[in-house]
This record gives sequence, C-alpha cells and structure tokens, in this order.
Amino acid sequence: MQIINCKMSYIFGDNIVFTTELKNNDYKIDIETSGDILSANMQTNKDFRDFKIEFYLKIDKKYTTLITNGYQTWIPAHKLSENKKPSKIGNFIIKNIYKGTGLEYISDFNDDKTVSSSYGFCYLKENNSDNILLFASLDEKDTFTKFNYDFERNVLKITRDFKGSSINKNFNLIKLIKIEENYDNAVNKLKELYKINDDNKAQKRLIADSTFSEYGNKINEEIINSKIHRLQKDYQMFIVGDGYSVNGYDLFSIDCKRFPKGLKSIVDNIHAKGIKACLWIAPFAISPLSKSFSKYQDLVVKQNEKPVTTCPFWNNSYSLDITKNESIEYLKNLFDLIINDWGFDAIYCDCMYMAGSVPLQGKTSAMLISDAINLIRELTKGTTLILGGVPFLSAINNCDYISISPDTKNNWNNPFDKLLPEFPLSIKSNVKGLIHKKILDDLYFSICTIPNNKKIKSKLLSLIAANCRNLIIPENMLKQTTYPAKFKLNEE
Repeated sequence: MQIINCKMSYIFGDNIVFTTELKNNDYKIDIETSGDILSANMQTNKDFRDFKIEFYLKIDKKYTTLITNGYQTWIPAHKLSENKKPSKIGNFIIKNIYKGTGLEYISDFNDDKTVSSSYGFCYLKENNSDNILLFASLDEKDTFTKFNYDFERNVLKITRDFKGSSINKNFNLIKLIKIEENYDNAVNKLKELYKINDDNKAQKRLIADSTFSEYGNKINEEIINSKIHRLQKDYQMFIVGDGYSVNGYDLFSIDCKRFPKGLKSIVDNIHAKGIKACLWIAPFAISPLSKSFSKYQDLVVKQNEKPVTTCPFWNNSYSLDITKNESIEYLKNLFDLIINDWGFDAIYCDCMYMAGSVPLQGKTSAMLISDAINLIRELTKGTTLILGGVPFLSAINNCDYISISPDTKNNWNNPFDKLLPEFPLSIKSNVKGLIHKKILDDLYFSICTIPNNKKIKSKLLSLIAANCRNLIIPENMLKQTTYPAKFKLNEE
C-alpha cells in the first residue's frame, strides 16, 4: 500500500490540534504496511480527546468504479464512477429542516452525509474485468472506518474518528486489509479473515412474511390471523411488525382493542402452522408518545440535561442510555416478556444504531453499539436473532441474520430521492441499489424485505432473489411448489 499522506486532529486540554506529525514530544505513531495489511499504533502518556486520523492511499487508475457500503445495513450502496458532490439543496434540508428530528443520527454522526462515503469496507472495480481492489477494516469495536475516494487524483481517504473517547496509552488506531483478487476469491478471503462459519449456507433459504410490507403499522388481531391462515408451506417464519402498541412504539402497552387476546394467541396460531414466530422491535427506542414514557423517561440519552431526539420515527424518539444499570434491567424485562410470556422464538431487532447515536461515558458510537449487540445476544439466547439498522461489520457473527433493506412506504417513485440519495423514500431507489449489496449476502447471512408493490414484476423479483438468499416476501409474490425445497416466484 502506498500511503502518500496522513493527517490527525485531536483535543488536548482546551486546544484543538491539527497536524501531520507522526512523532513529537507528546506521542509517537508507528504505521506499518507490510504485505497487504495497514496497521497503525499510537504511543502516548498524554490524554487526547476526539482523536481522528486520516490515511491517504494512492490507487492504480485502472480501477475506475467504486462500490460503497452504507453506515447502516439498510442505507443504500452506490456505484460511483466520478466524484459525486452532495446536493446543496439536500444538505440544506438535512442541516436545517431535519435538524432536531433524529434524522441526522441515522447516517454518519460526525460528518455531512454524502453518497461517496463507504463504511467498514469498499471495493473498486477494473473495467472489463472481474478483478476488484477491496479494502476492509479488520476491527470496528473501537470506532468505524470510513472510506472516500477522489477519482480525479486516484486517492482513497481512510478515516478513523474516535469521537467521544480518550487516547492516553498505547493504542491500535487501525488494522485494515487490502485484497486484490477476482470477486469470488476476494469475498472468500475476507470471510476467512472475519472467521465467518459458512457451514449453514447450504441450508434451505429462509422465507418469511411480515405484516409491515402490506399493512405498515395498521394491524390488528384479525388481519394477522388472516395472513397466518393464508401462509403457504414455503414459509419458515412469520414476523409481527410495528403497530401493536397503544400509542407510539411501546412493548409494555399492547393495544387491547386491536389485540383483545394479546400477542400470545398470535404466537400460538403461528406455531400451529409449524413455523417460527418473530416479533419486530426497536429495543433502544423510547417514544415520548408511549403510555410508559413517564416511567422510563429518565433512561433516555441526554445532553445538557435534555433528552436528545435520535430517531425520526414514533414522534421523534429518544435512545435508551445503555450505560445505565436501570436500562439493562429495562431490556431484561422487555425480552423476558417477548420470549417467556408471549413465546416468540425469533426477534427482529431494528434501529440498533440508536444505542450509539451519541457518544457516552467515554465510549465512541462503535463501542456503544458493540456493547448493545453483546447485551442483546445474551438476553436472546436460544432465539433466532435478526439485526437491522446496524453497521454491517458490527453485526457479523453476532446474529443469525442481518437485514440489508429498509421498510419503505409503498411508493414506487419519490422526487426527494434525487435530493437525498442517502435516505431514499421510494421502492424504486431502494431496489435499484440492492444489486450493489450482493457482497453483504455473499459475506454473511443477510435478509431482504421485498415491498408489496405491483411494479415489482417477475424479472425484477428474480433479480432481487438472486442477490439475496433470504427474503421477507408477501404471500401473493410466491408460487406454491410441489417440492418444499424448491422456491419459485410468481409471474405477476
């Protein structure tokens, strides 16, 4: 690897320092590029806060296309062949109209949101060739790795930002692999490095149905039981989506009018079909609309003694502060209710990014999200765990499936997609970017939600199915088959 520059910034005392020095009286940074590994270690006895380091690598200009990976698994991947400058109108909308709604926390917490950024890994493609040049972080526990490519200068910028934490001892700043192979060999090599067990890959694909793609959050007991009754034998799981609480997202306040028998009877009906019952939840979301908000409002993330809105859904929700012991008890009660009282044997945990929206207690966003996933995995032992709204590398080897698609409204087109390609609202934009996410499914057990839209015809449906092995798909898009092991898509 050819490093042509390195820049640092940090807070020392009351001063913000910007420098390119790798060694001075306060610290020493050793950078190694042996073989295809980039690693950097910092030695210091000082206390540096919000340390950020940028590495600039020269790339062979024969690689003309960049495939990005979103900060969260549902954020679109993009294929870039030239510098994409952020829309000025789009940036105005993000910074002003959406300020305070929580939307600013969905993508990168520290920087402007641009389609040119990639997180965790990225790869460049050579024209008329299957060869790729892949760069991938081998450690995302301390912070996330961001990539930006300058097509004019053929320079890849790699950023590691430790915002929220302090560096005051010997510390590993980065460990990154470069793989230059054909696509299949590169993916296989990366799976080995990530220690991904591929033994179950040959198993029958997971086909699930969900209430959300057809009904959104407008569900009730009658609707769900009707869907369960219609399920074909191809399904292995049924997911109860959002819409079961009284007011706002709140598992502790199930709507008794819409669910007079509660959720336990729903689970029993799902099990009667011989399949797994799954519940969608956002474990770190606390809605100000919920009936139990007054009871749990002291558990939310705060800045300057005020709750921070970190999610635009459920009337601009707050995040659960997982650094508090009371929050851990809250989660224990939550999962005990789902697993032991209601009997769900699969859980779809969404909006996982919320656990790390704001750095807390000396921990970066990546550290908090890692702690949150470990806690969720511990509390859901014995169940099938699906993670969504999560950085991809944070979820690997910590769940059974990773959701790689958003749950959009049932709109095929939306003009705002051109202004804000980072947060597309339409089905068309999300489906369009799915092909660039094929690497996610090739690396790990991913699952994709197919919207219930008439414009998704058989060829497009087949393309989606070819790029993602496991699907959440409405029953009207499946064709019954004689042999359960086979899977066919409807022609209409």
